[in-house]
Parts: sequence; structure tokens; C-alpha cells
Amino acid sequence: MTAQRLLLRILATAAALVLPPSPALAGSFSISPVGAELSAAAQTEAFTLRNQEDAPVVVQAEMMLWEQVDSADRLTPTRDVLVSPAVFTIPGKGSQLVRVALRRPADEQRELSYRLLLTEVPQQTESTVTGLNMALRLSLPVFVAPRALSDARLEWTVAPAGAGVPLTVRNTGNAHARVLSFSVTPEGAAAPVMQRNIATYVLPGQARTWTLDNNNDQVTASTEWRRLRVKGSTESGDFEVEARPAGP
Repeated sequence: MTAQRLLLRILATAAALVLPPSPALAGSFSISPVGAELSAAAQTEAFTLRNQEDAPVVVQAEMMLWEQVDSADRLTPTRDVLVSPAVFTIPGKGSQLVRVALRRPADEQRELSYRLLLTEVPQQTESTVTGLNMALRLSLPVFVAPRALSDARLEWTVAPAGAGVPLTVRNTGNAHARVLSFSVTPEGAAAPVMQRNIATYVLPGQARTWTLDNNNDQVTASTEWRRLRVKGSTESGDFEVEARPAGP
């Protein structure tokens, strides 16, 4: 595999993790849809994988419980959602149907979060081929709606302290939120001190934190770090809020 082709395959895999709802491409195979919304009334979903290349590709499918701890994702194997088949071969230019099925009751109050991992199993390379044999992986969100009405509610807080200013967004609702981008402007600053295009999920009851630089060209003596304007967009639409001071 040439260095250029290896780079293209890695970039395609990374991009597939943040693409909007359209077929995700992973160098060797594509998949549609790129996520699933299960519920007590809709307990199954089907994904279609298509092999983009002439050679067959072997894929392993796994379901993971998806949690967020200290602003980081944590995945652990689970049997709450069944995936079938678990290992399969897609012929060259062929396709494969993969089904997921909910095996536990939907929670009464809070959305449940899982990830479907699809990993390409590297095949034995010819002895004449040198370089790395990369395994491609797609990670797709699978949500299970609660029986109660669900909604995401984001609260932004700021806690000025020392050389950095922690900005935290917490989801106090019972369904996931996906923040696509945001910018932060303290009162008295000439321009935003942070701008992010992130496409990151915030699961129910969880939080994400970023540290603002309070020592840059946009900061003046009158900059008020306890009054921040946060503007951005989520999957639900645009927003503009004032981050409140953290603590009681």
C-alpha cells in the first residue's frame, strides 16, 4: 500500500465518524444510515454496507455501551443490543445487511446510548508488499429513546481560575445533544477568544469542558471573564446564550 493511499484511507475513516446523515465512506466500505434511533415501538434497525473495492473485505461488528466520564467517551461490550451477523465477508463491489435489535426494555426516563463498531479485518498481505496493513473502523451512534418525552437541555458555565478559564457545557436533559460549532466572546473582548468546529455529542447528564486562553491579543484590561457570550449551532439549530458562573 502506498503512503498516499494509506493516508487517504485513514482520513476517510476519521471523516466517517463526524459526517451528517448520509452514507459514510471508510475507504474499503461504506454504510447507510450512519446511526440508529431505537425505541420501545421500533426495536430493530438495518444497516447496508457496500464494498467499494474489487477485492472482498472481512468485517467484524460489535455493540458497545457508550458512556461519558470526565468529558471522555468510554465504550464497554454489551448484550443490551444484539448485532447480526457479527463477522461477515462482503464480496468485491457487493453489499451486506447488518441488523441491530434491542434486547432490553427502554428506560422509563432517560435515553440510552450505544455504539456500533464496524472493523475491517486486515487480510494477509503478499510477501512483496511492504508497509502497514491498517484496520479501518467505523463507530456509529445507536440511541434508545426513553418511554417519557425526551429533550436535550444544554447549560453553559464558566469558572475563571488562574491561567485558564474552564468553559463547560452540561446536558441536563434526558436525550443526547450534538454540538456542531461554537464561539466564545467575553464581555470587553474585541473578538471571540475561542472558536470550535467540533461535532461532539453530549449525552444526558454528562458534560464537556474546554479551557479558554485568558492571555491573548483579544483580551483587554476590561475583559470580564465571568460574562461570556457563547454562540453556536447544534443538530437542533443555532443558539446564543450567556454562560453563567459555575458553583452555587
